[in-house]
Amino acid sequence: MARRVTWLWLCLLPPLLGADRLRVEVPVDPDGGVAVSRIVEALSGATGQDIKPPALDLTLSVRGLPGALGRTLLRECLGDDVEIRFEPDAVAFLLSPGLGRGESRREWRERLEGLASRTEEAAERKSRHAMRARPSYRPNDPSRPTVCLVHGLNSSSEGFAHMIPHLEDAGYGIVVYDYPYGQGLDQSSDEFRADWEAFRERVGERRPWAVLAHSMGALVARSYIEGPGREAGDVDSLILIAPVNRGSHVARLQPVLQTIRKFAAVKQGKTTQALAELAEEPGRSADDMLPGSPFLEKINARPRNEAVPYRILAGDIGLLTLDARKRIEDRIELLSQSAGPLALLTRATLGDLTPILDELTDGTGDGAVSVEATRLPGAPEPVVLQANHAELIRAPLLFADPGPVVSMPWILDWLEEDCEGKAVPPPR
Repeated sequence: MARRVTWLWLCLLPPLLGADRLRVEVPVDPDGGVAVSRIVEALSGATGQDIKPPALDLTLSVRGLPGALGRTLLRECLGDDVEIRFEPDAVAFLLSPGLGRGESRREWRERLEGLASRTEEAAERKSRHAMRARPSYRPNDPSRPTVCLVHGLNSSSEGFAHMIPHLEDAGYGIVVYDYPYGQGLDQSSDEFRADWEAFRERVGERRPWAVLAHSMGALVARSYIEGPGREAGDVDSLILIAPVNRGSHVARLQPVLQTIRKFAAVKQGKTTQALAELAEEPGRSADDMLPGSPFLEKINARPRNEAVPYRILAGDIGLLTLDARKRIEDRIELLSQSAGPLALLTRATLGDLTPILDELTDGTGDGAVSVEATRLPGAPEPVVLQANHAELIRAPLLFADPGPVVSMPWILDWLEEDCEGKAVPPPR
């Protein structure tokens, strides 16, 4: 009898362990990612659905914390009837018996269609990475000079939302440039050049533009304006706001900030945003912004473009007061003077804190970039305003949108001086 019971349990064990589940595998690419379109296509085909995969696609990582967040997001989209396993060469989906058939057919179809549509929405956001004109832009109109806006790290052209109304009210046409802020700056610079040239060629633009760039965007703009092979006379003003000309130590925090954004989007159930965040590349641009990086060494070795007026704005409202900085420095000094192993570890780990504190302290930095780091040999001294890194391009948080923007008086004066009253060159 005991043998019969054991045999019976052995017969029942595979179904109890889920062996009767339908297993669907989607291969992982060499970089450790899986395309959402392939997931939708594989699950749809395996369950007899005819759902069209997203036309615009995203790739999710299956490794590390991003992989864990991606698995959580997929599980929330597909439901508890699907077990997801990340394996070395594939993502395995184990589907409960009967899923997609009978009464569950409609619900399962809605889940797959929801994943496909949200993927398209998220990918469409990424596809906006290009040169785009606002309705205020008019090519070759001498009465409406053009300003091209280039955003910085962890931002987009929407970060200029407070400045754009002021510029348009003052009579300027606006073109915005969006790019993936996580990718390496060499790639972003190449794409900026290509998009700039293609846009101007498409609309037949012959007049020069002003370029207004914030933070990391200054490096992208400078790469074009100071680079070889550029069309002469297509830029008549370069305004750099909190430019990372000599790097930023705060950029070391970028991987942490990206992870926080991804985690928050998944936790808050913002599926479209979470898909876009999880598909974002690692912060390679942050490495390029670290002081002494190969990218900074290369770009700063170039001469300035003498045909273009340079204007620089910096902020000096940081995250630390002078008193708070002094207390930090005193504590570190006291600790480092001891002879114990903790002192040695402190010195080895922290190194010279002065540049980091300069970025964070009132009077020497704006919370992200030090005033000193905005300086550029061959360019005028920066005009220093009492604002933090964000407030240099937006209204203070205490004011309603759009509110006052502290940098606008300077910007409008410079644009008037550099851009207006210039004749349209003859057709080529």
